[in-house]
Amino acid sequence: MQLDLVIPGLCGPLPEINSLNSEAVRSLISWLAKASRQTENEKDFYQVLARLFAINAIDSFPAAALSALASGQYTEQGHWFCVDPVHLQADMDHAILRGAQGLDLTEQESAALIDELNQHFQQEGIRFHMTDRHSWFINVPDHANVTTTPVNDVIGRNIYSFMPQGDDALFWKKILNEVQMLLHQSRVNARRAANNQLPVNGVWLWGGGVLPSSGTLSHANIYAQHAIVSGLAALNKTGCYPATELGNFIENASGDSRAIAVIDDLHDVSSHGDVNAWQAVLNDLYVNQLGTVLNAAMKKNIRINLYPCNGVCYQLRARDKFKIFRDKKIETYINTYE
Repeated sequence: MQLDLVIPGLCGPLPEINSLNSEAVRSLISWLAKASRQTENEKDFYQVLARLFAINAIDSFPAAALSALASGQYTEQGHWFCVDPVHLQADMDHAILRGAQGLDLTEQESAALIDELNQHFQQEGIRFHMTDRHSWFINVPDHANVTTTPVNDVIGRNIYSFMPQGDDALFWKKILNEVQMLLHQSRVNARRAANNQLPVNGVWLWGGGVLPSSGTLSHANIYAQHAIVSGLAALNKTGCYPATELGNFIENASGDSRAIAVIDDLHDVSSHGDVNAWQAVLNDLYVNQLGTVLNAAMKKNIRINLYPCNGVCYQLRARDKFKIFRDKKIETYINTYE
């Protein structure tokens, strides 16, 4: 019995770790200190997903195509890219990106912004879609030769170091500039400004491509509340259940039972670099789910491969629960910015 548990942001990175002092943090360090630690080639969330779901994503992880598949909007025509709504804080020589989760964008506002963009780009064969209020994607006829960076890797950083590269980069820079001008004139942003809310003044391009071929998936159970993971499950014609139902797998596991569970609660708060928010989310996650899952899995003798998506896999076995701590220093397990 095996559970591959993917929790991006579980081990940071964070700006600092000296203020981390909760019981949940200490419990997490206890589990990680007892586990076997294995170095992995996959150093981010999307690389881990590509490995576990056995898809070829060497050049670019097709996040947009998978999101479109999960929401029933995928077609084989054209290419798909994520274009997530963001706020860009501009200064003289740089622009800092703030992700959609920090904008308190409503479903109605998101849908209205997409309608405005689609009215403008209709003649160019470009169409914007929405997975949810924080996640948009786009379908274009061509211009797919471009290298991009996932939005979570750019939050809080200067975007000029992460702009699109490749043969079609100039095309995309033109489109992104055009989108910025349209958003500047948007009625939605005018209302947000009147309410002292940050405007959506840009989109971030990433995750381009088409659907990959399905891999050989040996896991019969997928647990997640994440559009991309739902798309991967659909690609493999496998059901995807809410992560909150993971206890059902643990309770009924036997023999060769295997599952992948993705819990992404910490991904965004880690990207935003808010240490207090990260600790608060971890406290809630550990008390309400993670602690219960780890203890129950050990009682059932389920092998856990824990992926914090930082180039390390922590392997937990039932016998590990009774190990004496080896290295209890928090800096061994929670990463800080380089």
